[in-house]
Amino acid sequence: MGEQPVGRRRGGLLLFGHFFGVPIYFAPSWLLIAAILTFSYGPSIHDQVGDISSSTAYLTAFVFAVLFALCVLAHELGHTAVSIRLGNPVRRVVIFLLGGVSEIDREPRRARDEFLTSAAGPLVSAILTGLAAIGVHFTSSTSVPGVLAELLMWGNLTVVAFNLLPGLPLDGGRILRAVVWRIAGSRLTGSRIGAVLGRVLAVAVALLGFYLASISHGVTTLPITLFLALYLWMGASQALRSAQVIERMPSVQLASLMRPGLLVPQDISVAEALRRVWAGSARGLVIVDSQDRPAAIVTESQIGEVPLDRRDWTPLTSVARSLEPGLVLPVSLAGEDLIDAIRTTPASEYLVVHADGSPAGILALADLATTLKGAE
Repeated sequence: MGEQPVGRRRGGLLLFGHFFGVPIYFAPSWLLIAAILTFSYGPSIHDQVGDISSSTAYLTAFVFAVLFALCVLAHELGHTAVSIRLGNPVRRVVIFLLGGVSEIDREPRRARDEFLTSAAGPLVSAILTGLAAIGVHFTSSTSVPGVLAELLMWGNLTVVAFNLLPGLPLDGGRILRAVVWRIAGSRLTGSRIGAVLGRVLAVAVALLGFYLASISHGVTTLPITLFLALYLWMGASQALRSAQVIERMPSVQLASLMRPGLLVPQDISVAEALRRVWAGSARGLVIVDSQDRPAAIVTESQIGEVPLDRRDWTPLTSVARSLEPGLVLPVSLAGEDLIDAIRTTPASEYLVVHADGSPAGILALADLATTLKGAE
């Protein structure tokens, strides 16, 4: 799709910039946490500094919210930089209500890579904590710079402490998984332990939210803690499902997933193509050019959308996708290599070819999804 201008919205997200080609987005939900931080810390900043107006105090609190968001971004860019260095592409980085997330395209294949990628974020936050502590040392606690430095020190320290809790999907849970993976030789075992601890943390956060709400009058405390608890619970569950799928991947062979395909010319109708499919007991269609070379693959879902009374005069090419390189897969693909190939070029159907380039069959993404779902 190419580079997008800074400030361009995509799916409700605001593009902030790029980091080694990885797009960075801010979600609208970040504005909520910025508002909460601004109105929560504005009065205390006014009391601590003393000689500033209320508006300046609230402005200072908003500046802290922005700087803290940039610290969270730096945390995520730590993950991103290490992941890219280890050969694991990152789709995007998103800063949202509860912090940030680096969307890595594929899971690390080695325990060492998992450990290094997971530890990078807390390490960046720890460095920022140290820098803020230096700022605290060299500034007055009753000055605006001193207050900002103190808030950033405690804010980043909280990020470090929370993220190192040993439960998925937090960094500490991923570090724990990497350690168990390295010792036991099983990623799935590490994921199971991390997921259980992640769910325990989710329950603890929810209980903490109810307790804090009972001793204070803050209207935002309970909703945010419950939302965080839900996020942790769902993240732990998703991490376990993903690990189960990854554990099953080595046994997934493309050759066993292929559908029998039929080669058809490009000048026939949808109705005629379906008649040939039924007659030949095929389950997929590949359009060939005038020299009988595969040129396009027919999309099953689009055929189903053509009304029965229009199939006789609807050209087959209107429900097909040209065979770009990513839609042609060698029959030898298996396991994570197969998943990586599909992630690179998303589609509902792929042409599978033999080593000599001759068609071997068709892979339907639905068939692969069904096979992997059996791991859950």
